[in-house]
Amino acid sequence: MDSRGHPVNYLFYSRVLTLVLLLACSPAMGDEAQAETDTTTVEGAANDILTDVSYIDSLLVKREFPVIGGRWGWEMFVDGPLNSEPDGAEITLRRAKLKYVRNFGNDWRLKLTGDYNSGGDLELSDNYVSYSGWKRGLLTLGINDPAFSLESVSQSSALTFMERGLAVAALAERKSGGVSFLHRSPHSILNASLIFFNVSQDNLREDGQGVVLHYVYSPVEFGDGRSMHFGGSFSYRVNVSEDNTRFRSRPEVATVNDYFVDTGSVAGADTVGRMSVEVSQVLGRFSWQSELLTARVHRSGSDSVTFWGAYAYASWFLTGDSRNYNFGDGSFEQVRIGSPVLKGGIGAFELAFRASIVDLTDQDVVGGREKNLTVGLNWYANQRMRLMLNLVKVLDVERAGNEYHGRNPLIFSLRAQWVLN
Repeated sequence: MDSRGHPVNYLFYSRVLTLVLLLACSPAMGDEAQAETDTTTVEGAANDILTDVSYIDSLLVKREFPVIGGRWGWEMFVDGPLNSEPDGAEITLRRAKLKYVRNFGNDWRLKLTGDYNSGGDLELSDNYVSYSGWKRGLLTLGINDPAFSLESVSQSSALTFMERGLAVAALAERKSGGVSFLHRSPHSILNASLIFFNVSQDNLREDGQGVVLHYVYSPVEFGDGRSMHFGGSFSYRVNVSEDNTRFRSRPEVATVNDYFVDTGSVAGADTVGRMSVEVSQVLGRFSWQSELLTARVHRSGSDSVTFWGAYAYASWFLTGDSRNYNFGDGSFEQVRIGSPVLKGGIGAFELAFRASIVDLTDQDVVGGREKNLTVGLNWYANQRMRLMLNLVKVLDVERAGNEYHGRNPLIFSLRAQWVLN
């Protein structure tokens, strides 16, 4: 029994520990090849950018497995509560994603992905074709995440915390279908997307068509574990419907399906505009990152409403490792482990702190306001396996007239993450 008299699920934790040991100690098939490919990719990107030739080769991994002429990959995240808060927290299969990638020649790439989400539904994830035959451009056609905000464009398996910050989860653009074009110069990245149709993501979809712009200024500094990233995003959607115009966020954990802040359907919504600014810096084993996001909903017959949110966090590797910034597209990828388990090392350990806030209340829309503090500890056993511990303190929820008003739980969660790219 825990301190509140609830039974502790020792069977679950013993199974997670067994899974961790098996995956961490299993033969690292493909790790050497992946590490070699990643190293070659980064070195190639450095040479390309510094000599002002092709930048987009760094965006494509050209290693294929002999399975239908392509390569397979998957992600599996299993979350479990370590205490009894919030009420109803339970073991959750947060993500089970299967993907297939095939390159056609040197310029074309196909990616197909299915994603089983924490709500128990199978959803379309990244399904697109891309063309990289231009010197500095990458064209993508299909379903993917529009480039909006740093946390949105970074790999979910590379996030420092178990969940994206409150503001990003509530206000960033959602997965959609259309066309996007990335242009890379020696010190900047411009990504422009046109949204034609929309798909469900985490059991929520947004209607309408729109344009999304994401600009990043990222000075190129290779060889010393340093990077600097400044960026901003803008999006504008038309033909949205009030039924599917909704902003919400869980309390930065997925062991519950409760949304402490939630606008519900915004009545009269017809257009939605979003903006964000972002900054990040990597200084060897230390890094920090922050974003500010806002969304404005124009409503027919009523005044417009504006929602906003922000987060800031810092990360420190106790081992001599560093977060992995991709200069090719301005995102973060999985950490490269300098001393992986079973190769004479103990893996990598990372300690992180985050403060976040989101405000989804304006005029007659009472979606609520939430502030959180989070402490995270990550153990990267190797390129495939990570254990994550997150301690989230919900400082306050202001949502008058709702059951979540005044809630301030202390949430302690564990994630076992297994990834094969």
